[in-house]
Amino acid sequence: MASGPLKICVCGGDNNTHLVAAFSASNPEAETRILVLNEEEATKWENTLDKKGGMVLTINEESGTKRDVKAKPRLVTSNPKEAINASDLIILTTSALDHEKYLQAIEPFVNRNAVIIGLPGRPGFEYLCYKILGSKADLCTFLSFEEPSWTSKLIEFGYQVEALSAMKVLVGSIVRGRGICRRPPLMCLQMIHGSQPLFRPSRHFLEVTLSPNTFLRPVTIYGQWGKWDGKPVSEAPLFYHGISQETTEILNVCSQECLDIAQALTTSEQVRVDVTGVQDLYQWCMERFKGDYSSNADLHSILTTIKQFADLRHVMKEADGGLVPDFDCLIEDLEAGLVVIKGIALIAEVQTPKTDELITWCQEKVGKQYLVNGELTGSDVAASRCPQRFGLSTLEAVVNGKLLDQEL
Repeated sequence: MASGPLKICVCGGDNNTHLVAAFSASNPEAETRILVLNEEEATKWENTLDKKGGMVLTINEESGTKRDVKAKPRLVTSNPKEAINASDLIILTTSALDHEKYLQAIEPFVNRNAVIIGLPGRPGFEYLCYKILGSKADLCTFLSFEEPSWTSKLIEFGYQVEALSAMKVLVGSIVRGRGICRRPPLMCLQMIHGSQPLFRPSRHFLEVTLSPNTFLRPVTIYGQWGKWDGKPVSEAPLFYHGISQETTEILNVCSQECLDIAQALTTSEQVRVDVTGVQDLYQWCMERFKGDYSSNADLHSILTTIKQFADLRHVMKEADGGLVPDFDCLIEDLEAGLVVIKGIALIAEVQTPKTDELITWCQEKVGKQYLVNGELTGSDVAASRCPQRFGLSTLEAVVNGKLLDQEL
């Protein structure tokens, strides 16, 4: 093991950033810096740290008890150079929509041995990293995880965050560069988080890209509001616990379309890639939420009995004396999710009619255009992370995450 503390930079400013930063800063073997590009938020966080003398991480134990852990980050700053400063791990904890601006901000200061982690990364994370880091990318190591490590609640900005429930297993991809990692990155993540969740590597980054959990949120929203009459409602409906059998069937179909893409890639004569680790959504939920649901008879039974989702409701906004759905949350699901999967399907020549239907409905709700007549030729494709945006048009390029004959 290398000597000296592990240098970690956590990027973002939301509740997930607070969570990961607090886990990291509570570990005596880690020196934690926090990069918040919003200068006002960075100053507020730094002032709170000075006033309070550190952070508090409240952890909900499986036994039902809670415990408080003290954490003291070294600094919070909006200055990328100051934050990066030879970091061993750079962890992006923001919405996927903010990954690009953070990667652009840190790019000048990333060293040859950098480890950049999306926690979560979301589909297309590797393509984006290769694009922005250019020639540096081949020296860096990238990790991308399916979901946040814990669900969390921000109690007080800059001071206290509550870790509500951990994923049992969290699968992440590892794309290793030519640079030498100071410490094994997966081991480092496990070290700062403790026993939960269990961080597990995938065989190939496309296993995480094609993970069917990408469909969970948009399909649930589509199932609830697809036939909505447009009239305000009095309260926000339950999210997963209010899901219907019909919506669950749509999830199963989308899950199968992911498996079809994985099968096409695995059996392709053009590329040799093993993505047989892609699970159907039922298996995925069984493993990730083990012990947290009351019934596993089928996918509907799991989703409607996961305890940590019991009080989760649809995101709403006020209108005409009531509440209407706030569809803006679908932009992330499109640009760093459905559109990426559709892009890979097109190159692999796999038909995805249900995914097409879902993208068409979602893009109309957010006033965007990605899919036109079954092709990704819409005006907003350039804001997405699909391979077509980056000029990746062959299976070889998709599998390698970059153009093979020229620098991105």
